[in-house]
Amino acid sequence: MPDEVNPQEIIGFLKPRIGARFRTWLKICSHCGICADTCHYYIANGNDPKMIPSYKVRFLVDLIKKKGKVDKEYLEKVYHTVYHECNMCRRCTLYCPFGIDIALMISLLRSLLFSQGLAPDGLVRAIENYKKFGNQMAVTEEDWVDTIEWCEEEMAEELVGLKIPIDKKGAKIMYTVNAREPMFYPQDIMEVAKIFHVAGEDWTVPRKEGWDDTNLAMFCGDIKTAKYIVQNTFKRAEELQVKQIAITE
Repeated sequence: MPDEVNPQEIIGFLKPRIGARFRTWLKICSHCGICADTCHYYIANGNDPKMIPSYKVRFLVDLIKKKGKVDKEYLEKVYHTVYHECNMCRRCTLYCPFGIDIALMISLLRSLLFSQGLAPDGLVRAIENYKKFGNQMAVTEEDWVDTIEWCEEEMAEELVGLKIPIDKKGAKIMYTVNAREPMFYPQDIMEVAKIFHVAGEDWTVPRKEGWDDTNLAMFCGDIKTAKYIVQNTFKRAEELQVKQIAITE
């Protein structure tokens, strides 16, 4: 993150994104506090009033009022709140009498921070892996295919004739996985393959990027990369002419 914060960049980011819906939410909140007991952060921190969901979005109001004229220290405070005091579970929204989507506003703040170079290191690394390898764990196409073939070999004696089809055109289902499975938990892939085999299901896995059904870019508001990840999966599905996409997430 640059040492100096550019107010024009902040307002330039927020202006096209703060439409009538967001402005209405920010105006109609009556601070009734009904959302307080719905928040596990509030309860876990001894009913700290700073943990009340409606209070957490104060930064959005501040940024608009101050026209983006804040410093790096201020944005770091925003960072602490939106990442360490909220996981966007939306329980508060379910109980809000006005239906104010606080989680969506928190997500907007995360997007703003990402545009300013502020995001958790782990998410940033995962995003770079998505861009380079098409999956969060930096698994190469060769390693992915080798893992699938190894899984198939490991189950050969247990279930005779079991196959894990790769790039089978016209299959009913294209199965996708969490990228941690080929990296750390290939047994999960084996168990699913057993179920599909016994059920006589018509399925396949894609060879190229699109097989990772996680989307960690969403968690830091990187919409561009989040869209790219989803497009990869749908692109593979269209190429393989499958009817359905099955996911583990």
